[in-house]
Amino acid sequence: MQTDEQNMTVGRIALGLVGAAAGLSAWVLLDVLPDRLVDYPRMVLFLTALAGAFFVAVLAMVGPVSLRRAALAAAIYAGPVAILMTWASLRFDTVEDSLKSGHPLFAYTVLVLIPLPFMISRLQRGKWGQYDVLFDQSWNIVVRYVAAWLFVGAVWALLMLSDALFQLVGLTIIEDLLDIEAVPYLLTGTVLGVALAVVNELSDYVSPYLVLRLLRLLMPAVLVVVAVFLIALPFRGLSHLFGSLSVATTLLAMAGAAATLVTTALDTDDSRAVKGSLMGLTCQALALCLPALAGLAGYAVLLRVMQYGWTPDRLAAATIATIALGYGTAYAAAILWRQDWQGRIRGSNVVMAVLVLCVAALWLTPLFSPQRLSTADQIARFENGRVKASAVDLWVIGHEWGRAGTRGLERLAALKDHPEATQMALLLEEFETAGNRMAFDNRRRVDDFAQRVDALGQVMPIRPEGATLPAALTVAFQEWDIRRFEDACARRTKGGNPGCVAVLADLAPNRPGDELMIVTLSAQGRPMANAYYAEHDPAVMVSPRYPQFEGSDTLSVADDALIDALIAGEYALRPVQARSVQVGGVEIYFGR
Repeated sequence: MQTDEQNMTVGRIALGLVGAAAGLSAWVLLDVLPDRLVDYPRMVLFLTALAGAFFVAVLAMVGPVSLRRAALAAAIYAGPVAILMTWASLRFDTVEDSLKSGHPLFAYTVLVLIPLPFMISRLQRGKWGQYDVLFDQSWNIVVRYVAAWLFVGAVWALLMLSDALFQLVGLTIIEDLLDIEAVPYLLTGTVLGVALAVVNELSDYVSPYLVLRLLRLLMPAVLVVVAVFLIALPFRGLSHLFGSLSVATTLLAMAGAAATLVTTALDTDDSRAVKGSLMGLTCQALALCLPALAGLAGYAVLLRVMQYGWTPDRLAAATIATIALGYGTAYAAAILWRQDWQGRIRGSNVVMAVLVLCVAALWLTPLFSPQRLSTADQIARFENGRVKASAVDLWVIGHEWGRAGTRGLERLAALKDHPEATQMALLLEEFETAGNRMAFDNRRRVDDFAQRVDALGQVMPIRPEGATLPAALTVAFQEWDIRRFEDACARRTKGGNPGCVAVLADLAPNRPGDELMIVTLSAQGRPMANAYYAEHDPAVMVSPRYPQFEGSDTLSVADDALIDALIAGEYALRPVQARSVQVGGVEIYFGR
């Protein structure tokens, strides 16, 4: 009969061998096969996805279940996951382009990790959705892997230090060993497997309970931050908040943090959930904030879509926002229902986890191709006249959206009856001949820039009446200038005027001709001013030297009435005294 020590030794050897096999597979699949199977990259992708799913599952499940059962379960589910990953790569001409898009990798990771606690529950209890097993094993997998990888890092740090010490006396044993291509992979895998075996032996000591208790301490602080944000939002206004995908990312990250804290607070059952009325109310309040965060994130994505149309990244953000809203709605409904709200939230976590798995799988099938959907939307926006030819990002569509993007460009080339068919044909020709994104953008920018300046001249009030934007000065405009002017002109002052105005005036009597001053209204309702001076070639932009308006110290404290006054012609030119500093034959002058 084997002793406990013998069992531990056997377990360490077994997991060490599994880890070594994982490391050896990584070396073969990443370093050897790609060069040997150059003509079969999707076969390499399939095998890599298969091995990755299999070994991650085996190493995660051994401990709660036996090695034999873990290997059998991992082998059964790794195949479909690898097939889906390979299937998704067919959207692109090359595997490399598919991986660069990022979305298949994310969906693959979801499909590999989320089923693990479900499989452990099935193997342990005979049921797929035993919540106490799902909760405990989810956190156990995280803690065990983190602890094992920390040990792997420590081993490598010790190895590097030992190698440095040996080299002081002229020994290169470790360096020579590591120069063998397979050794780093084998070493990392073996150490990881042994470390996981040791962590399994110490499951009573290395457990997630400490992490869960510490996370509960964060719940009141997160609630305060979220509550202050939501309370301040109506007073601050929504216009400055939205319009950026990073806003949605921030809101979704906070929503994810809130959902995680609520889940950890409720634990596996009521007996292990947070105690005390204060923490219970905190948990409920944070759960009720979740729909607001998810809804605001979804609204931020929707605004970007309305402005610029769908892209794969926006589809991904919208999908995540919808899932977050699903969690938030389920949590809020459970709390408002009151009866057994904690149990209802736990049940909704299981349902939502299954839903996330289905969505991730759907993303890897032709039923939901973000590249195809995005291409169709961008082309439709051009076809129905919502955007001009210059606003269609041909480079992204043709080079980053795979085969759907290529077919989309062919469809654009076939639009002979479109009012901007000639302009689109020119852009497509530039796309074909441009060697890189920068070259394409530079070619397109010349025509696009002139069109946008002309369009600005139609919407921007120019004073004195009858004046036009001088080409000799608009050459100083930069892309960010044009974008700022366009955004400002779309706003309105309290007087109903566009939030932009251009003034031609002789701001520099020592220079021939007029200079151009443009004042725009910021998103915060404050005017911003810049002037454009003709320097021999080209013109340059000049920032104001803190002029005084109505007794104020700086322009930043003025309001949009300043723009209304300029449009009404209620301004005058007056000389400003200035002195220079002469020292060592050099004259230092602040101004123009």
